[in-house]
Amino acid sequence: MPFTGDRSYGRLAAIAVVVLAVACHRNTTKVPDGDILASLTVPSLAGDQLDIQALEGKPTLILFMTPSCVHCLATLPHAIEAAKQQASNIVAVFVAGDSARAQRVVDQLKFPGPALRDDGTLRKLYSVESVPYTVIVGKDGHATDAFEGEQETDTLARSLSRARN
Repeated sequence: MPFTGDRSYGRLAAIAVVVLAVACHRNTTKVPDGDILASLTVPSLAGDQLDIQALEGKPTLILFMTPSCVHCLATLPHAIEAAKQQASNIVAVFVAGDSARAQRVVDQLKFPGPALRDDGTLRKLYSVESVPYTVIVGKDGHATDAFEGEQETDTLARSLSRARN
């Protein structure tokens, strides 16, 4: 029998869309333990060591990514904007990929924070199995939120705002 346009079906479909939209932005990722800032000991793309003290006192958004991941590249501008809106730090951790390509991404987007090159240490420490993986760190260096997959500016900005308190 063909569908005749039952209104309850339309309402049910609308509710399903809302539930799915909310679920896509829910944080169901386990938040890592410990002093995250203190663990950022891998070198920058330029080979320098990160001055961790320069990050203390403000929330920090850490985006684990690769330079060839389309989802990472889609999230990066949102992460930059969220950090700017919340006057927060931002750090990119390239967990794989060519360093020259990572540097081109940093240069092209005028990335405002440190860009680190992971040798596998951080990926293993935080069990990063897929990217983008975003960790929001409070002023004390401990994580307050973690997200897997693409994220929008509003989601990241809200999380940074909560980390400020």
